[in-house]
Amino acid sequence: MTVSFTRDDFRKFSSEENFQKIVDIKTVPGLLAHMKQYAGLPSVRKNDGSFAPYEELLSDICAVAAFLKRKGLNKGENVGVFCPNSYAFAASALGVMACGCTAVLIPPQLDDKTLFGFSKKYALKGLIFSEELKEKTALIDPCALILSDYAAASAVKADESAIDGTVGENDPACIIMTGGTSGRSKGAVLSHTALMAGMINGTYGLDDCFNLMYYCIMPLTHVFGFIRNLLTALYSGSSIAFNNDKRKMFDDMRVCQPTILVIVPALAELFLNLIKAYGPGMLGGKVRLMICGAANVPPYLSGAYDKLGIHFCAGYGLTEFANMVSGNPITAALPESVGMLFPDQEAKIVNGELWLRGRNMMTCYFAEPEENASAFEDGWFKTGDLARFDGQGNLYIIGRSKDVIVMSNGENVSPAYIEAKIDELDFIQDALVTEAVSDLGAQILQAEVVLRKSVVDAMNIPADELNAFVVRSVLAVNDKLLDYEKISKVVIRDRDFDRTPAMKIIRPKKVY
Repeated sequence: MTVSFTRDDFRKFSSEENFQKIVDIKTVPGLLAHMKQYAGLPSVRKNDGSFAPYEELLSDICAVAAFLKRKGLNKGENVGVFCPNSYAFAASALGVMACGCTAVLIPPQLDDKTLFGFSKKYALKGLIFSEELKEKTALIDPCALILSDYAAASAVKADESAIDGTVGENDPACIIMTGGTSGRSKGAVLSHTALMAGMINGTYGLDDCFNLMYYCIMPLTHVFGFIRNLLTALYSGSSIAFNNDKRKMFDDMRVCQPTILVIVPALAELFLNLIKAYGPGMLGGKVRLMICGAANVPPYLSGAYDKLGIHFCAGYGLTEFANMVSGNPITAALPESVGMLFPDQEAKIVNGELWLRGRNMMTCYFAEPEENASAFEDGWFKTGDLARFDGQGNLYIIGRSKDVIVMSNGENVSPAYIEAKIDELDFIQDALVTEAVSDLGAQILQAEVVLRKSVVDAMNIPADELNAFVVRSVLAVNDKLLDYEKISKVVIRDRDFDRTPAMKIIRPKKVY
């Protein structure tokens, strides 16, 4: 049995006026034409703190496209974008795709040697970089590819004829690195129509998603930052500012006064505690919508934000599916679900694993024949996520198939499922369940936990009794678990877990 939803299934969550604004677009050139209606409105914040009007952004995108055409770049060739979160990144990435080239989004933290290897692996014919990253390009031979900083690329005269009108919906638009919690990073090739579908999906299920103020904290080289922050913001006539200094983030938010935040659960937790302690002014005072994903979303967050008057929506996405697979418009009512599949997708459960196919599905992993062979079966993408659907078709993610722990009795345990049960304790910030060995050499399950300081402090438990209370409470979760899922050991951490750039906990490759 397959599960799917149509566009009309989301109509009830929006006013009819806003729903009619959600129009289909198939290519990046089509997006640029769509953006012309927002002339005069502020788009992306520049380094000087001002917001470029949409017509200025469009002009700079055309300039980048014209630069690449003059340099002889051909349709379909790969061009790297090597910039931190910035106006330069936005104009460069869109300019590359608009002229028919494929934008390869390169994490700015790469060092010079890794960048050189990256340029070879992804067959770059061009590279646009920010001036502050110039030193990292030292090993790249400018005779081997077109090498330019953004200032030079955008200095040419804007020419709309550089926008390639022959770009097809199935042509490659960009390559985004997967950000898994273990294993080797791969580049997912997204077509124009897949990218546009992911962008548009970001507007479904929300009553008011147009003309908002975004404050982007996620890296733009991550699918969540690029598609659900930047592209959905531009599609919806919104403004977007980027955080470039975590130390000044809250001062900056008070200036920008965002109305929407698209963030990961770890930040949602942090922001909730700050609002409770210091009031909504910490986030600028005007946030009314929060989109949360890229990792397991603790169910209690939706109710907590709902009490503060902030509509909180959990979702589920994959780099391989242009980020936006499902969203939950009613998270407060169904806090454990990641919601409904967005339109033009189908899903089914095979041996507990979620399989997907649809318009927003990637074309392939770039130059990874073995990975591609194992990722697809009969046109379906095997997500590696353990999942289930309820009677109304709402999706629930239970864990990762690759993270399953096989117990000595042959039973398979999903650590993510147990972690979600532990996370229901309000004093637990995060939990990680791994395999361990008892003093007698037997295989056991161990839970490492990080405490939520604000809640623990309010509990006023004497320090010499706190550890025993935590261990007792975590072990009490066993009452909700099957015998082979029960935890035998609890470790209380004094520091946070190691995390990916998307703030996911990095699971150890091997645990004993």
